[in-house]
Amino acid sequence: MVRKKKHKKKLWPILVSAAVIVLLLLSIIFWRPIVYYTKIAYHKVNAISPKVNRNKANRATNLEDGIFIPKGEVYGIDFSRHQGEIDFLKLASFRFKFNQINFVYMKATESSDWKDMQFDRNWKLSKEFGFLRGAYHFFDPHVDPNQQMLFYFKTVKLKSGDLPPMLDVEQESRISTKEYRNKVKQCLLLMEKHYKMKPILYINQDFYQTYFATEEFEMYPLWISRLKKTPPSQENWVFWQFSHTGIIPGISEDVDVNVFKGSMADFKILLKK
Repeated sequence: MVRKKKHKKKLWPILVSAAVIVLLLLSIIFWRPIVYYTKIAYHKVNAISPKVNRNKANRATNLEDGIFIPKGEVYGIDFSRHQGEIDFLKLASFRFKFNQINFVYMKATESSDWKDMQFDRNWKLSKEFGFLRGAYHFFDPHVDPNQQMLFYFKTVKLKSGDLPPMLDVEQESRISTKEYRNKVKQCLLLMEKHYKMKPILYINQDFYQTYFATEEFEMYPLWISRLKKTPPSQENWVFWQFSHTGIIPGISEDVDVNVFKGSMADFKILLKK
């Protein structure tokens, strides 16, 4: 009896080790499906909150009285499925301090397999209601740039009058700085080749200074996220995201607000011919 108990005790570590190895192998083999269905679960759990109703026609907006608004001539917002179904009629009639929302950028894709569930609707209606529109891709540093861009190109068909493609770079990673830069650069080059337009690089100011403040990225117009009252320090910034908490009629959640550096005439130079 004693010998059998000792034998069983020795067997447990082997079984546990084998189980761990099998799980690791399965996670490696099925990594992409696991990530994909995890995203689906995430988006279901993080549904749009019904706790605040901001769609009333007479709703006041903190875009004017609650946040700092830098001087400018051209303003815009960027959004994704997190903002829910946008009422573009209310958005088109919105005014603040003698200004209006001139342009909208919307999330189109993420990585190589995730299309924003509101993209088709947002893309169609933004055009119908007279907004200058653009679409962005959320960059995944762990996925091949060619796969990501092929997916984005399949989803986003730019027409005359549309804004340049935008690459949203904000995800931290354990890969080397050199590899991260190379992947971002490859995406930008592929975008430019496909659309025949210089793409825009969206990035937080500190993140840019840490990883991308190099000569090879100076040629790309920057969309800098900087929640301060002073403009971005980079000379090549074109868009400045100055708030994440804009409350605007027609949008059920806080939304990012941006200003363009230049006049409307300057802005229209960016549009696809």
